[in-house]
Amino acid sequence: MEGWLVLDGYEDEPAAFGVPNYLGFHIRYICGVLEARGVPYTYMTIDEWRMYQKPRLAEPEDRNALKLELSELDGAVVLAGAVVPGKYVRGTPISRREMDEVLAILPSGQPVLCGGWAIRHWRYDGWTPLRSNLFCAVQDTDASLDHYLSTGEWGHARRTPEQWTRWAHAGASSKAVMEHPDLTAPDGTPGPLTYEIELYQGCVRFKRGCKFCIEPKKGLPLWRSEEDVLGELTAAMDAGVRHVRIGGATDIYTYRAEGVEDLEYPIPDPEPIAKVLHGAREDERLGILHVDNANPSIVAESIEPSTEITKTLVETLSDGAVLSFGLESADPTVHEQNWLNCNPKQLRIAIRLVNEYGRQRGERGLPRLLPGLNFIAGLNGETEATYRMNLELLASLRNEGLWLRRINIRQVEGRGFQEIPEQTFREFKREVRESIDRPLLKEMLPIGTILRDVWWEAHNDRIRRPEQVLDPSYREASIHGAPGITFGRQIGAYPILVGVPYKIPLETGSDILVTGHGMRSITGVEVGLDVNSATQQQFMAIPGIGGKGAWRLVSARARAASRGVTFDSVESAFAAARLNFPATADSVLSCDA
Repeated sequence: MEGWLVLDGYEDEPAAFGVPNYLGFHIRYICGVLEARGVPYTYMTIDEWRMYQKPRLAEPEDRNALKLELSELDGAVVLAGAVVPGKYVRGTPISRREMDEVLAILPSGQPVLCGGWAIRHWRYDGWTPLRSNLFCAVQDTDASLDHYLSTGEWGHARRTPEQWTRWAHAGASSKAVMEHPDLTAPDGTPGPLTYEIELYQGCVRFKRGCKFCIEPKKGLPLWRSEEDVLGELTAAMDAGVRHVRIGGATDIYTYRAEGVEDLEYPIPDPEPIAKVLHGAREDERLGILHVDNANPSIVAESIEPSTEITKTLVETLSDGAVLSFGLESADPTVHEQNWLNCNPKQLRIAIRLVNEYGRQRGERGLPRLLPGLNFIAGLNGETEATYRMNLELLASLRNEGLWLRRINIRQVEGRGFQEIPEQTFREFKREVRESIDRPLLKEMLPIGTILRDVWWEAHNDRIRRPEQVLDPSYREASIHGAPGITFGRQIGAYPILVGVPYKIPLETGSDILVTGHGMRSITGVEVGLDVNSATQQQFMAIPGIGGKGAWRLVSARARAASRGVTFDSVESAFAAARLNFPATADSVLSCDA
């Protein structure tokens, strides 16, 4: 290693996401500083760090060898930006314990810069690591790094608009992109990397924003120009990026809105966001294009311009797009005490609008655009009646036939909030999953629906384990159809977890037919399986065949092979096995003979 180490601990903030397969923008800005200055550096994700250092620390001499290698560095930057707890399929953000371990391994006295909202949160909770030459940025980590490189002294700093553009564009082709593990698949084709790009900073409710949220604390929104955003996207796609989510915005509808400084509900302007979205789509290299947050109250209070923006979203985004609506609570007392951004009436208007234009199915098999809904437990003023109000609201939305793509239920972070009634909270989550989520999935994706381009990520457990990254045997074609379970997701925002009851080589993609529904996941079977080579486990995954039928198909094929014969059609295989032909077989099976 030489120069600086940039350790990507991943970020998960209300308006920023950088947990694989997403690549966040803050880590790219840090790399952009070094790129712009021509400073050598090594980029490493926290998952790569875990795999890099763990096998080498079994013996004291290994630890010393690692420290000797790290001693060649000029310094290190660690980004820890996860402030929203959650479970992650493909990568897990750095923990406070891991941060302490990293600081212990880095040679003492070496300059170390820590940044991100998790660092601020840990500091607020009393985290005081005993280390010299450590600086924890409370403003922009990239600007603090630039300040140190210019002066040799630590200091808090904010990036200027000119620096924002320079570092964003330099970061678009930095090592954070070019050397990211998800940029390229093992076969050399584009991988699942999704490039999160920042549209603006801050929140239009900066004067009196939601008490639990960090975004209003950033002050008056700072817009990036349409040309600046599109220029960065071009640079990213030149570097090999194919999938993009426009994030870094608390509300996609208020990008460059009118009256932000004066109005409680700024008026959306359809033109700027249309320019960004249509401009992005003009690049034929772009694959998946999604967005993130939206404020239901803005939509409801300015229905005409919001309708125009909604139409643009449907026209330009890839299917499966989700607008995250932050209701947080249906309880008016909670709404008032926590300065929440929308009430149930406004929410209903916004959900109706998005459903009106976004429910049609797209090329990958998903509705084009649907709302998501966020609830937060533990806000001030909450009682057990709050959870009943939340359930009543969800039930009324279901009774109206409205679709929600995802319902996110989490607990509030930070001090100054209430204790959560654990039993009531657990019952609320269970009721939502069983009576709302599962029926919605069945309605949106009925059995027999075909979903395109599912990316396979883990075997036997929905969380990808380190050995599945290191060991190439998990990606070998020979395991296809072997006993086990494979989990995957389509590329894009808030993808549905798909489970298949046999093994598929990881880091590959295929189309599936929906065969069953969980509360927030589905089961399926690949389409296009060859009846002359499919395994017993693959046959068993097809509805209407079952274990005995699968064995009869495999046996009939073996008898035919002993005579030097292969089946010339799917129907002939079922006839030879003396099985009825299930309705789904035409969609799943093929015959390449």
